[in-house]
Formats: sequence, structure tokens, C-alpha cells
Amino acid sequence: MAAEYDGADALMAAITGEPLPEAARADAEFMAGHRAAVADVALLREQLSAIGDMLAAPLAGAHSPVTAPSRPRAPRPARPVRRGRALRIALGSLAAVVALSAVAGLARLVTENSGSDAQAAKSAGAADAKGGPGEADRRSGDGPPPSDPELTLACDRLVVEGTVARVEPKGGQGSRIVLTVTRRYKPDRGPAQVAFLLAEGAHPGPRRGQHVLVEVARGTDDASRWAVGEDRVAANRAWIVKALSGSRHTACPSDGST
Repeated sequence: MAAEYDGADALMAAITGEPLPEAARADAEFMAGHRAAVADVALLREQLSAIGDMLAAPLAGAHSPVTAPSRPRAPRPARPVRRGRALRIALGSLAAVVALSAVAGLARLVTENSGSDAQAAKSAGAADAKGGPGEADRRSGDGPPPSDPELTLACDRLVVEGTVARVEPKGGQGSRIVLTVTRRYKPDRGPAQVAFLLAEGAHPGPRRGQHVLVEVARGTDDASRWAVGEDRVAANRAWIVKALSGSRHTACPSDGST
């Protein structure tokens, strides 16, 4: 999901070269967009620099020493001057084309970034209205902490950590993940194994034996968030532990419970 951090999106961060905040570095989709923007901006700068070098370089033979002719010669037309002038005009035109391409390229990046943000906001809004994960959420399971962690946990029916016992493909309809629970957040008690669903193409895709932290919202079996691997589990555990107590006194809009 495209996002902004400290007022800067992926494109602006690539243009200004400012260091990214920790939350942005933890957002895989943001970092992918940032890397693409950095590559595009670097290419545009390289092209403009090459054109500038060509325009600044003297024409070949423009400053070569003049020797006295050994015998009189008929005057020659000033073709080199015309050729030089034509070459500079051509290079100037090329520079203008590259500059326009650079502007168009940056405009494309801005448009794509804005469109991605708008689509993400639309998906998030639909998810909030239904009280469950949207299509984008069901395909991308990890990212920065939610804007309201206590409310998010209040609307979860299951939040646990565990080891993947098995992955059961559902014939083009995603997969069913069976988890052997090692740590519970919500509810406090339950069976030794739990299961949740992931949509087809969900990323990251848990594999057998991996350490996973999962959230499942009320009224569904689809995971709304899942973190894979020790580092990402630890990052999500931090905000969950901090918000868990307050979530017990927060009402979930979908059912009005406390």
C-alpha cells in the first residue's frame, strides 16, 4: 500500500534524497515504489547530464592552430561554421526533447503514485465499512502499524503467534494455513492449533516451519494481517503488546462490543 511518512511519499523522497523514517523502511510496498522512483530519477539526471556535456564541449577542430597556406587558395565557403551551427541547433533540440521527457517522466511517476494512493484509500475505506479486510489487505499481509492499533485489536477475533504446521491449497481459491500456537494475545485461551485463510497470490506466503504472527478480524476466517519471520513478527509484536490493554476497553464499530 502506498503511503506517506513525515509528509513525503516515495517519489518526493527519491527526488530530495532525504533519509527515510523507520516506519517507511518497514513498509515493503513503499520501499519498492521508492526504489523504482530512485532509479527513474537517476536515469533522468544521467540523460540531462550527458546532453549538458555535449552542449558544453567545443566542436572538433574549432580551436586547432591555423597555419599559413603555402600557396594562394581560392576562398572556401564557411561550411564548418554552418555545420557547427546546425549541430548545436540539433543538440539544443535534443536537449529540449530530453527535458520534456524528464518532465513527462516525473509527471508519470506523480500520477502513478497518486493513483496508487487513491486506490489504496478506496480499498481501505471499503474494508472499514464492512468491518473486515479489503481485497488489497487480504493480498498484502505485513506493513507499518495501523493508525489506531487499539481499535484494530478490538475488532480482531484472533491474534496469535505460532509455527506453520501445514499449508493446504484451496484449488485456486487461496490456501488454508494451520498454525501451532506458541503465544496468544486474543483470546487468552484456545486450542493448540488454529487455522486461517489467505487469498490467492497473498504475500508474504507462509511456508511450513516458519514463525508467523496473524490477526483475523471478527466475522471472517481471512487473515487481515500476517507477519512472517522473526524480525517482522517482533516488529508487529511490539505495537500489539503496547495496544492490547487499551483494546479491551475499545468498542469495535462493527458490533458495538467493548
